[in-house]
Amino acid sequence: MEPSATEDGPEAGRRGTAAAIARKLGISQAAVSYVLNGRPGVSAATRRKVLELANEAGVRPSRAGARGLSRVIALIVPSVANPMFTSWAQEVISNADRAGFEVLLATTDDAPEKMVSVARMLVNRGIDGVITAAAHREDSRALGILREGRIPFTFLSRRSSFVTADFVGIDDFAAAQEITRHVLRHGHTRIATVVGPRFSSSSHLRERGFAEALSAHGLTVPRHRRVSTELSRDGGRRAGLHLLAHGGAPEAVLCGSDELAAGVMEVLDEADLVPGRDVAVTGFDGLEQSTSRLVGMSCVVQPARTMAQQATAQLLGRIEDRSRREAQALVLPHRLHIGRTCGCEPAAAAEERPAAVAEADL
Repeated sequence: MEPSATEDGPEAGRRGTAAAIARKLGISQAAVSYVLNGRPGVSAATRRKVLELANEAGVRPSRAGARGLSRVIALIVPSVANPMFTSWAQEVISNADRAGFEVLLATTDDAPEKMVSVARMLVNRGIDGVITAAAHREDSRALGILREGRIPFTFLSRRSSFVTADFVGIDDFAAAQEITRHVLRHGHTRIATVVGPRFSSSSHLRERGFAEALSAHGLTVPRHRRVSTELSRDGGRRAGLHLLAHGGAPEAVLCGSDELAAGVMEVLDEADLVPGRDVAVTGFDGLEQSTSRLVGMSCVVQPARTMAQQATAQLLGRIEDRSRREAQALVLPHRLHIGRTCGCEPAAAAEERPAAVAEADL
């Protein structure tokens, strides 16, 4: 008699691995089977340990468990050109993999229609959940499509004004005020602000934070020095060229991202202006290359890895227990990195910990 597949095939290998995992963790083989088949009834800690050992053994969880899980989640970002978005993506992928989930990465170019198209695609693919860092604060069409498709989602950094969901981010408004107050200590009065698209809740709050901190010191930013552009180095370059062409170089430029600040500084350098000496420039992200000694950017530092980790945990928890109703907002602490681009002397540069304008669009 020829051996059957259940005696000597892939299923036998899978059962053998399950038995080995059960012995190593001191749990029942049934519990291991529940995890590998995407079924509930196992604690999150045990599930994580089982999946880690299964991944090491080359056994992937079932893509169609008792609840019909695909074991695929999606991460939506505006683009992969901004290093902040790619750092989030890498962390989400790593954390999802440890939980036995694959990640589909989608980009929207910050276009509302493309966001809607991505949402429809994700519903059609039957994915288990979405982390979105590309939400439009006043356009909820895409989020409505996900809701209609019964796909849970978590906001990362950006959120909607009209749709409530789990959120992970920082207090953008408070962080923007804090970096502004630091720059004002240098005595600057001719200030410019450069932020990402104002339909992004985080960009909107950062611009408001800059403006209100300046207003508290009796300062206003004229229309031609309030710039909104795409969140990229090219966007920062366009902003820098705009500022030089409209009133000349300001004394300080407060930027809503590190990439925007980098683009502005490139334009200043080409005009023989030194950031920190001739024009103060600050960023907002805390990317490794920005805070390096080579660049020395003064900026708000977001806990990027923790943000992505917590957003993944929030989403997977929501997938595990869909009966949860109340949305959870997790606001993580930021800090300041004080380099030399704000005008501080390198020897004095140190880290500081923390305690609506709509004009020129480029």
